[in-house]
Amino acid sequence: MCVRYFRLLASTLVAAVFVAACTSAPTQEMSDARQAIYSARSADAAAYAPRSMDSAERLLGQAEQSLKQGRYDVARDDALEARQAAMKARQVAVAIADARAALEHAKTRGNAWVSVEVLIDEAQTAGQQGDESRAWELATEAKRRLQ
Repeated sequence: MCVRYFRLLASTLVAAVFVAACTSAPTQEMSDARQAIYSARSADAAAYAPRSMDSAERLLGQAEQSLKQGRYDVARDDALEARQAAMKARQVAVAIADARAALEHAKTRGNAWVSVEVLIDEAQTAGQQGDESRAWELATEAKRRLQ
């Protein structure tokens, strides 16, 4: 009987340690989300993918609130989603900015690239409307045409 009690106690302690480890504060995830948002802002993602940027900032705010309330699992999930949204916004912003830079470079060589300019404008519109996948595709195609 003592052996059973000891085994039960040991397994309970192991389970408690495991649960405590799983519910630790999501320090790294919060930091990653903040860095991704900072990077997206630096790339002017709010101008090119405002919905994703708004979503990233809203999710980070929710994560911070959940963290204060000790709801670490919710904070972790929101921080991870915030990071993803910020990374998507940055990707779109960089693609459009790169395409615009390539277009300006082509113009300095005296080339007229009206069709590429239209693609870039369409990419920017798609990003502003929340269709980041389409925005990235259009910007990438514009840059490809300039090479």
